[in-house]
Amino acid sequence: MNPLRHPSTPAGTIFYRDLSSVSVPYPALERGFLHGRTHVGAWNVRALKDALGESLWLSFYDADDEEADASARVPQAICGTLASGGVVELVHCDNAVLDDAPRYQLRVFAASEALAVTLLDHLKAEFLNDAKASAAGPRIALLNASYSSLDVQRVRIAEEQLVPRADIDLFYGDCMAGWVDGWIARLQERRYGLSILSGEPGTGKTSLLRSLAAWTSESHLFYFMPASRFGSVDAGELVTFWANENRLSKLRKVLVLEDAESILLRRDGDNREKVATLLNLTDGIMGDALGVQVICTLNSVLSDIDPALLRSGRLLAHREFRRLNRSEAERLAQHLGKPTPSGDSVPLAALFNPESPVPQETPPRGRAMGFHTQLNT
Repeated sequence: MNPLRHPSTPAGTIFYRDLSSVSVPYPALERGFLHGRTHVGAWNVRALKDALGESLWLSFYDADDEEADASARVPQAICGTLASGGVVELVHCDNAVLDDAPRYQLRVFAASEALAVTLLDHLKAEFLNDAKASAAGPRIALLNASYSSLDVQRVRIAEEQLVPRADIDLFYGDCMAGWVDGWIARLQERRYGLSILSGEPGTGKTSLLRSLAAWTSESHLFYFMPASRFGSVDAGELVTFWANENRLSKLRKVLVLEDAESILLRRDGDNREKVATLLNLTDGIMGDALGVQVICTLNSVLSDIDPALLRSGRLLAHREFRRLNRSEAERLAQHLGKPTPSGDSVPLAALFNPESPVPQETPPRGRAMGFHTQLNT
């Protein structure tokens, strides 16, 4: 029998390829199951394969899995018939590097639209995993510009590198927990915008960002990029990269630019294009289209930040990180079971790495432009 013809159609009359571009699995064509539904998600492919049992008529594995333990191998595609009257197909999709749960496209075909809907609802209830629940710790990647493209490499973060959310005030001083709660609320609410973390090296900016990625792992993916690399990437490459990442994952995206002084300075001949790209990415047509939140870290107090970056609606938050005073340092050292470094003020890094010498505190070189009064409340 010709698989492109309905079993009840006379030979030589109508073929499916003349009616629609939809591909239909052979078993569905053979049975006249031409009503289909589809859903892309974190399907439990092993459980569905086991449930199909002898009704499984196709399974395909990636060649890279050949040496893996049989129990650990996951098929790239399966297809089989359902006892309740339908054909189901599951095919592996492209995934974002930071997605912990592999995504599959499931298609189910049945003899009627109503039955196709019922079967899909049943399959979702039985075999669709909660992608948010599968998040295993912070989802952080290193973003690097290479050969006119952007490469993504997953970065694994150890538990000891994270700050417990309940202990934020202990690590950063009183009132930090309330500020972080408000910041996370804005990150959850807004699709795009700019946040700035400033302060001398060792005051815990990167530690807080690692922890933020852990606290928001169900909703956000983090991409760290040196600011020097950001300057070498043109706007077209950014649009292509983020559009593809959004296609692969519906989670919010956060771009972290470390040591971003050169990007945030007032526009001049050297950084005009960098600032323009950042402005568009955080509050422009590009921001509307791509929905990327940007966090910049600074190792100094700046007084010459481009004022357009501070505009209400673009700047989500700012925080200036400081050293712990003697009392705060002693309290945290006791909590961590470590000796208290000497000095009246102590950077957080000295408590994480007590064997390293503590740098001398340098006086600020000026006051930031209205950050404290505008954003620290």
